[in-house]
Amino acid sequence: MDALHHSRLPWLLVALTLGVAGCYGQASLEVPSQGGVPVYDDPNPLPPPVEPDGSLACELSSVPGSVTLSSIATDFASQVHPAMLREDSGCISCHSSTSGRIFKVSPNAAETFYAARAAGFFTTAQGSLLGRLVTSDESARMPRGQPSWTNREIAAVASLTCQLAAVDARSPQTPPDEEFPPALLQPYSGPSVATYDNPFLSYVQLKGKVKQIFNDSWVRNNVDKFAQHVGLFGGVDYDQYFVEARVATPDFLLGMDALAPDVCGAAARNKTGPFAGLDTSALIIDIPAAATRQYEAETATDLTATVGGRITTGWNLYTNGMLTTVQPYAFPVTGTYRLTVRAYGSQCGPDAPRMDLRVDGTTATTVNVTATAYTEYTHTLTVSAGTHTLSVAFTNDYSQSGVCDRNLYVDFLRVNGPTETSTGTTRTDAARAKVDTLHRRMLYRPATAQEQANGYALVKDLYTMEADLPKAWSGLCEGLMRSPDFLFTLPPSYENRSGLERDRLLLVKLAQDLLGRTPSATELSDFESGRKSWEQMVDTYLSSTDFRTHYFHKMRIRTESEGTLETDEPARLWTYLATTGAPMQELLTGDYSVALDFSKVPRAAEHGKTGVLTMKGFIKNKPGLPHYNYAARVMTDFMGSIFEIPSEVFDMRGAATASSTVDPTSICFSCHQTLTPLAHQRLRWDDEGNYRTTDEQGRPIDDSDRNLVGVYSYKGQGMPAFAQQAVKKETFVRRTINAQYMIFFGRGMRHEEDERVIYKRLWDVSQQSNANLKAVLKSIALSPEYTRR
Repeated sequence: MDALHHSRLPWLLVALTLGVAGCYGQASLEVPSQGGVPVYDDPNPLPPPVEPDGSLACELSSVPGSVTLSSIATDFASQVHPAMLREDSGCISCHSSTSGRIFKVSPNAAETFYAARAAGFFTTAQGSLLGRLVTSDESARMPRGQPSWTNREIAAVASLTCQLAAVDARSPQTPPDEEFPPALLQPYSGPSVATYDNPFLSYVQLKGKVKQIFNDSWVRNNVDKFAQHVGLFGGVDYDQYFVEARVATPDFLLGMDALAPDVCGAAARNKTGPFAGLDTSALIIDIPAAATRQYEAETATDLTATVGGRITTGWNLYTNGMLTTVQPYAFPVTGTYRLTVRAYGSQCGPDAPRMDLRVDGTTATTVNVTATAYTEYTHTLTVSAGTHTLSVAFTNDYSQSGVCDRNLYVDFLRVNGPTETSTGTTRTDAARAKVDTLHRRMLYRPATAQEQANGYALVKDLYTMEADLPKAWSGLCEGLMRSPDFLFTLPPSYENRSGLERDRLLLVKLAQDLLGRTPSATELSDFESGRKSWEQMVDTYLSSTDFRTHYFHKMRIRTESEGTLETDEPARLWTYLATTGAPMQELLTGDYSVALDFSKVPRAAEHGKTGVLTMKGFIKNKPGLPHYNYAARVMTDFMGSIFEIPSEVFDMRGAATASSTVDPTSICFSCHQTLTPLAHQRLRWDDEGNYRTTDEQGRPIDDSDRNLVGVYSYKGQGMPAFAQQAVKKETFVRRTINAQYMIFFGRGMRHEEDERVIYKRLWDVSQQSNANLKAVLKSIALSPEYTRR
């Protein structure tokens, strides 16, 4: 509502009694209005009556009946939001959308208002936005280290706080932190998010892919080479490595340098895996029709000589020397060739002129040239494919003074061949077909014409370098294993495909996401033949043992298991919920455990309905009071809270106590008004996860929240009280849904940005399916966002 359209009215305040500490005593705030419309334009309103504990007393009956949640949001947009966005003394500098704070200020006023409401910042109790604006404690005052807001702006916050309290009192409804955020129902209007959204293969997915394609576990001489290289591949072994890498690293490629030659070499030689049924020893270079090239001795561009001179019909080698081809001859294929030299000699002495035919300087044959007129001398030999230099050498010059002189005369050098029967393009075509087969079996798509040409050229070049055809084919296989189509969960060439080819590549991703491997031949056949639809493939995968195994692996990482039976227990519960359809709330409220075979088993009565919260494997290594690691992890893992610890907190943390951190003047209070009550509720469980009824001094334990913080949302006795209320919160539902989302996308859901639509869809699925995680997983797999439709 535009405040400038209304007359200024003073605040109507009940008499205020000034307290000893300089704060207001018993007082209440009436909302000034004119004609039922709140007024905000008084430049010098009286300060709102905020109690020492930060609470605000409101006269709810003074709030006009025309005020609604929608009108409050509208007034917030004009009266408060601009102050939050300004650089000087605003909120945006600390609470921008890119910050790690729990509460973020969005450029969109409605989003900011509803987020602040859900976070409890418009409550009349302590911990509100108003309380932080007016406190005299500089460590808690906001905006921190900047000028205070004006009286008019603070009064507007107080007015909106009281209005909201009145609206909520008139028509009780679902608590704002238990409903889908109204702001996220608005279309996203922020900047477009342009990222390459395609996860790299994980360690487990790489193992599964190699096993599926090569039928090779990479075990050599009883040594698991994958386990040996787990660090390079960013995997988890619960011995030295506990955190899975989320992005590709240079070390990953070093691991591929060890993996690819080994598995490809074995497969190429044994004709297994992608080479099954392929003859990797078959010749790949065709025999062309015989060709002839004649090098004329008298032509400078054909042959060059070290000695002698040109004559009308050729070249006279009148002393030891050599004629050599100016340009090497390209022998198209390894085969039999005829080298012919037309020559004669001038005879002198006991021996005839001796002529060597040489290939790359090595003598192939020696001929005694007895002819005294031009005669053709032919030698047949095997030459390897490639370019070779050819030479004719005169090696036994001789003369008798005044009597005779032995010389060698050369007319031409001719190359003819290959002499074998031409094969046309048979071998090349067969080799290119093998290239295509390898693409289909390793990358799950046919090779393009260019890829076939490039693959064939690579194999041919490798074979030319080293005459080992299986090794040459292994080289191509190694190259394909380093292809983006192999290394990303969704082959990037998906973008350039259509129809069945596109669907096949998406199935590759689905199998890797849900099963940790690529599809089997049977699965591909079922899908491509139409025997199973996409939805049926999703159902098949979600019902499989492979899914249960892979999901368990993902949850072991999420719960930071140490690979023991105890620390695996939380992951087994996650897996039980995802595979049976039990409500996700039982993650925190389940009164049972899950055995090694993933069956439901009872547990001791003292656990009550606390799910993972009182599992020994979850509590271990998470201290309780006074440092709150357990409480912080619960709030982060299941409620989506992020805690930033300023340097001054580290400085005082060693001497911190539960009482000091809930002191309203303490720097810790803003966070620990959640953490300390939760830490008290956990007191019946020591830091090793053992149940107890008395503390270290033998005194009875009070594991209630002790009413330390008035706005604590999880009040009650022990961890069951916390759990029963926590599972109702939107943040719990979102955090649990997000754990499923990350399985498919490798990242968290951008629920406040461009993915609010899919979040609402998954929220609805959760509500309609009795919080069935399998239903959520299926909805993601069928979504247009995942299938890119």
